[in-house]
Amino acid sequence: NLEPDLFIDPSVRGQGQGRKLIEAVAEIAKKMGCLRLQWLTKHDNTRARGLYDTMAQTSFVQYRMSLD
Repeated sequence: NLEPDLFIDPSVRGQGQGRKLIEAVAEIAKKMGCLRLQWLTKHDNTRARGLYDTMAQTSFVQYRMSLD
């Protein structure tokens, strides 16, 4: 499993770069034989979630408990 972090620089957010990045990653993944992409974002990241909702489906909610 590869789990890199990808971010869009704040200075270019809202210009379609996030969509282009996801589409490029999806194309690479297809060529590698992957069957799906999966990613996480914080619940309050409404701007990113708005984009993700137009590009993908979600049926999971993730919970994390810190034990330190």
